[in-house]
Amino acid sequence: MSSTRRTCRLGHQLRSRALLPPGGESPAQSPPARPVPRSPRLPPRAADVVATVVVLLLTVWNGLLNPYLGPAGPWGNLPLGAVSALALLARRRVPELVLTVALLAKVLQVSPFALPLAYYAEGAFRGPHSRRTVWASAGVGLVALAPWHAGAWSSLRTVASWFAVNYVFSCLVPLLLGLYTGQRRAVVAGLVERAERAEREQRLVAEAAREQERRRIAAEMHDVVSHQVSLIVVHANALGAVAHDPETTGEAARIIQTAGRRALTELREMLGVLRSSAADGRAGAAEEPPLPEGGASDVTEPPDPAASAGERPAPGEAVDRINELAETSRAAGLPVTVRVEGAPQPLAEPVERAAHRIVQEALTNVHKHAPGAATQIDLAFASEAVRVRVVNGPPGRPAEPAADGGPLLPSGGHGLIGLTERVRLAGGTIESGPTGDGGFRIAAALPAPASAH
Repeated sequence: MSSTRRTCRLGHQLRSRALLPPGGESPAQSPPARPVPRSPRLPPRAADVVATVVVLLLTVWNGLLNPYLGPAGPWGNLPLGAVSALALLARRRVPELVLTVALLAKVLQVSPFALPLAYYAEGAFRGPHSRRTVWASAGVGLVALAPWHAGAWSSLRTVASWFAVNYVFSCLVPLLLGLYTGQRRAVVAGLVERAERAEREQRLVAEAAREQERRRIAAEMHDVVSHQVSLIVVHANALGAVAHDPETTGEAARIIQTAGRRALTELREMLGVLRSSAADGRAGAAEEPPLPEGGASDVTEPPDPAASAGERPAPGEAVDRINELAETSRAAGLPVTVRVEGAPQPLAEPVERAAHRIVQEALTNVHKHAPGAATQIDLAFASEAVRVRVVNGPPGRPAEPAADGGPLLPSGGHGLIGLTERVRLAGGTIESGPTGDGGFRIAAALPAPASAH
């Protein structure tokens, strides 16, 4: 399989993993619209002041019309009525105290105007916290406002009129209206809190998905470029030793040129895929499938675009790709042998790619840490699994330092970690570790589903 086809497959995989557009969540995962409560026409403080001024004016007007209503003299009832009106300024903080003052003003006939607002405040500001207190205040009002002289109970019509005017409209209706308003305010506040919490959780999920996607792209970049660049460095280092042989030098130069062009091509196509994926995410992300719960790490590998077009992978395709890797390593001076057991069979794209990356990473590590070591690649095909095993012996020659004294092929230490993650995503298992003779072994078992046979 050519390098271009492999990179095209990789591009399809990156696009199919639903890359998030930069700077925000995808439309498929956008957080729900936050329910915003309608802002009141007046701020709470201004509403309290307006209500207090209105009640105060009504109280003064009532006092001037009926100067002898109340316990004090003609001019003594006005200050008492003013106190009952000014108490409404504290109805949000201490509604029970304000209600007590208003009840006294009503019973003493100083002012009847503060009582409805006091009961409304009791229902609106105390109701969401303590319903018992609210209904207890309603019972206290019923007892306090009940007529205690025998004449009021002389007829049922008189009692009904008193109950309707003095209690239902002055106390009970404002109390129920306040309860409704307070409960509605509490429900809206709860919905806003839930929406904000859902938005924060959604943002965390999106950030985790982007972080997982960045790690996966870094692993892809490592797999695509590291092997080719390692071959370039090995051949370039060998040029000094064969400079006297023009034919060998020319061959090494051609290998370096081929590996360099391949690395540049794959890197360019990889960057192009990333740019086009980001642009597609901004322009038409609504057509892409949403990320599943759990983030990008739970996404299964996408289907091969060639297979979706009707082209099935050839039975020996995975073997050919691994033989190509072995051949490039042999050209770099590494003795590599490939052994195949069982009949080669077509593999699913994630499995084939994982097998290719296992061999690629193993050979790259041999070039870095055990130059010249004899390396054996085993491929075993079975009905339900394909096993990949790469074993190298001890180094055949000491590692050559670079011109600056450092290692010729520096290692980042992330190759095996990314390889383990790739094999896990393909549904397989992997083991790695040193051998008894000073070498190293990587062995993996990958599933061969019936759909790929």
